[in-house]
Amino acid sequence: MTNHSEFSRLIDNCLEAKIILRSGTILYANQSFIDLLGFHTLDEILGEDLFTFIHPSCHNDGLRRRSKVMNGEVVPFQEQKIIDAHGRIIETEVMAAPFIHTGGEILVQALIRDLSVIKKHEEMLRQSEKLALIGELSSGMVHEIRNPLTAMKGFLQLMKSHPKPEYIDIVLQELGQIEEIANELLHFSKPAEHPLTRQNILDIVREVIHFSSVELFKRHIKVDFILEDERDIEIIGCKTQLKQVLLNIIKNSIDAITTDGRIKVQISKDDKNVYIYICDNGVGIPKHHLNRVGNSYFTSKEEGTGLGMMVSFNIIKNHNGSIKFESEENQGTSFTITLPLANKVALAFSP
Repeated sequence: MTNHSEFSRLIDNCLEAKIILRSGTILYANQSFIDLLGFHTLDEILGEDLFTFIHPSCHNDGLRRRSKVMNGEVVPFQEQKIIDAHGRIIETEVMAAPFIHTGGEILVQALIRDLSVIKKHEEMLRQSEKLALIGELSSGMVHEIRNPLTAMKGFLQLMKSHPKPEYIDIVLQELGQIEEIANELLHFSKPAEHPLTRQNILDIVREVIHFSSVELFKRHIKVDFILEDERDIEIIGCKTQLKQVLLNIIKNSIDAITTDGRIKVQISKDDKNVYIYICDNGVGIPKHHLNRVGNSYFTSKEEGTGLGMMVSFNIIKNHNGSIKFESEENQGTSFTITLPLANKVALAFSP
């Protein structure tokens, strides 16, 4: 029979959730862990396999990390999904370390932090940045809507004196264009509600360039879109979040360009990843600011929060990818977004 007094002294006074495991079985847990899972007493979870409460998508990684701890290693914090007593999924981060028990037996002690509030704030931040981005592009979208409205008005006036069926077809065509623009704005502005799914990254990039086309036209900026292969390239991701990242980078490029604007968007892939290169010939980023790009509230713009790039870095990280960049003053800036191909990665956590 296990003596719980040693475990009690070790973890009961910890405000964060802690557990002691033997080969994955819960030997002891403090009240914070019991509360996190939504149980009332320790007896309800004693002797249970921890994987009973871990989301299946995290099992393989959990086994790998447990093996490291049993070999004497400390595994750092890593995000994991936990399923509570009511079947709800809780976003957490978990670290674990070996604990030498009586007789030299190696047990596992784990610390679990609830990330629910942090995730909620991150989603609110993503949404606010997304709406801010739409606000910056809205003047261009108004022009895009105004053109079909002008055409419709002209043909409706013509129909008063010269009614022709073909005029109705033209008006309906223009209405369809306005509807498409409105649907795009509505889809992009609403909060992300869906899990990560298979997406064709080529379609996402094309849509972002189209969405930015009016702003690019107004600023006389040419976009070179280069594909090494026209075939679909599938990834696992959230379409609205990925569009937010690409729109933010392209908007930054637009803002950085003064004259003779040119932005190159290039997509390539290897057997594991897809690479999206976005390069501009703008003013660039001062060398002493390079290591601060992506940090909270840093921006080189006179008007801006710097949150857009921070959100973008987090979104790509949550898609198991990375963002790298190079910049030189008065020469321009280039970003490289790396994302794993759909057949090379398990589903990441849902946004």
